[in-house]
Parts: sequence; structure tokens; C-alpha cells
Amino acid sequence: MPLAGLFMICSSSSCSSHTTKGCEYCVQQKNVFGSCRWCELDGKCHNRGSVGPANPCTTHQVITNDKFCPKREVSGDYSPSDSYNLLRLSAIPYAGNQNDAVNCLDSLKMNDFEIVDWIGSHCEDLPLFECKECLAVVMISHTRKAIVLAYRGTASSKQLMDEFLSVILIPKESVKNGKGKVRKYFKKAHDKLYHCVKESMHAQISNYTDYNIWITGHSLGGALASISSASLLYDEIIKKDKTALYTFGMPRVGDRQYALEHNKLLNNSWRVTHHADPIPNLPFHTLLPGRPYHHKTEVYYPSKDMPPTENYTICPGSDDKCREPNFDHFNVDDHKVYFNIHVGNYCKSKQNSTKSAVGHLFSNNTCKNSGHNLNIRYGEKFS
Repeated sequence: MPLAGLFMICSSSSCSSHTTKGCEYCVQQKNVFGSCRWCELDGKCHNRGSVGPANPCTTHQVITNDKFCPKREVSGDYSPSDSYNLLRLSAIPYAGNQNDAVNCLDSLKMNDFEIVDWIGSHCEDLPLFECKECLAVVMISHTRKAIVLAYRGTASSKQLMDEFLSVILIPKESVKNGKGKVRKYFKKAHDKLYHCVKESMHAQISNYTDYNIWITGHSLGGALASISSASLLYDEIIKKDKTALYTFGMPRVGDRQYALEHNKLLNNSWRVTHHADPIPNLPFHTLLPGRPYHHKTEVYYPSKDMPPTENYTICPGSDDKCREPNFDHFNVDDHKVYFNIHVGNYCKSKQNSTKSAVGHLFSNNTCKNSGHNLNIRYGEKFS
């Protein structure tokens, strides 16, 4: 057979043509290469033997039997209004202290939310820099029947350097259920806060069982929100059908297996990205072993201004399907500003050092809870 004819047969019988019909249909089809297989990372049907970058799944990650196809239990749609509100709430953990945070809620016209817990711990990973503490804030709105867990993102250029060096120098660690690995810096920061976060969330959910759970964060805060959502679901503190995850400018958190497992745990998960923000492209695929990979689902806002009412694109795959990396095009200002709000600077007090006004409360590696109204942590008053 002429090569041209063989090419036509192979092209016309490509498994990719079955993508729109879903996993169950895909894995029952065959072509000249053999049985088709499904990759959940990009949500596509692939030829047998296909490899990256065309097929991001490894041999052990592809699905070849319809009984292993994921069930499409979509528990929510992307909400632009919820996204805008959660971006504003993601600014709250950047505040210098609790009083500033309350004032910031008022200025954001989000004063139906009250702060019920202010959770922090000493944060740096490498002993090279003194950075701000890692921080999470638990808020509740009885008007909206919602409990919000918001994580602080990267708070200084020194902390960003600490993160960068940790990613390059320190290997990944397994997550709680042992399925997949995440960057050690993110996991250590998460683990330092998680005991207190788990206690706080359990207390609120026990009192308000019908409330929705919103987990959010910007930059590093998005990475911590990602791991925390998986941990709280795995520990059965929160329920999948009540939970939504919205992150903004989140870096790649873990490897492909982590992305796959997170996709299974939580469908109502949205990674909002802005124009030329470089952080969602970090760590780079090609620089590290065990290639870092995003979980679903990216929501891309293409304009520089990014007003809350702007059109957006939802990408079905797990990683970089809305925008291809363009290193000449990257602009760090697009990371700092989402929905016309400078997330890191909007709430925080003006300070001349990397220490915050609450840093003395979290001076060691043990997390502490400070209930805003009572100014106590569990079993101990703050001085």
C-alpha cells in the first residue's frame, strides 16, 4: 500500500475522533494501532502507544476498560459571581491583623461575613529567609449559608525565593492518601496549619450542616487550598456535593497522579487564571522529574484589565489547554491583580519588614487558632 494511503487510514481512524463521545465509548473502539484508551488528565481519547506531550497520561494512568471510567458527578458549575466574591475573600488573609481584616471586609462590602478563626504557623521551609507566617482564615455568612476557608498567598519576594529554592532543591512528598505527590514546600505549609484548620472546619460544619463550603486562595494560598480541599474530603470533614474550590493564579501543586486523584475527589474545582500571569505555568514541566501537573478545571480570563464581567474560557483538560506558555508574554502584574483587585496589597497594613503584626502569635511550627470574637485559641488565651 502506498504511504499516502496508509497515512489516510491511520488519520481517519485516530482515536481522538471519539473524544466527544466520552470515556465509555472511547475504550470500546479500535483502530489500526489497537484498542483506544482514555486519559482523564486531558479528557481525551488516544491511540494505543501514544505518549506525551500528545497523551499526558502514563501507561498506568490511561483507562482501557469502561468500568474504570470516571462517573460524571458534576456538583456545580462555574459561577463568575462566586469567583469574584471568593477572590475578594482571598485578600482577607493578607491583612496585617484581625482588626485590619474586619475593616477590609467592610471596604469590600462583604460585611455579611464574620471571621470565626484566624489560623497561623511559622512557615519558611529553608533557613535562608525570615518570612511571614502561613495563615488561613475561616469565615461564615449566615446570609449566604456559606463557610469559607481562605489561605494567604505568597506575602513577600523573600518568601517567593524560599518557595522557588524549595521546589528546585527538595523532592516531592506523598499526600495523605498516598496517591500522588506534591511539592514539599506546599505540603509542609499545609501540614503546619491542617490540624487547626480541620478542628475549625469540623466545629463550623457541625453547627451549620446545611451550609456550603467554599475553599479559596491566591498564589501559594491556592496551592494550600488545593491540598486542604483534598485532605478535608479524604478525612470526611466536608462533603463533595457541598464543596467548591476556587483558586487564583495557583502554581502547579503536584504530579499527574495527584491531579488525577484530585479530579476524582472534587468536580466543583476551578483554577482561575489571568491573561499573562506566569505563576500557573510554574514549576515548569520540563525542569523537574515527575512532571508537575495541574488538576481541573482552568477558567481563563484573557484581557489585561480583567473586569468581573469579562468573558472567559473554560478549559476541559487539566493543564495549559486555554493558553500556551509564551515566556516573552508573561507579566507578573497579571499575577498580582485579579478582577481589578491587587490581592496581596488590598487588605494588609503598610509594613517595613516581612514580619506581620500577628507574627509573634505564630512564632513556632505549631498552628494556633485565634477565634476573632473571643480572641482565644483552643484551650489557651493569646497574650
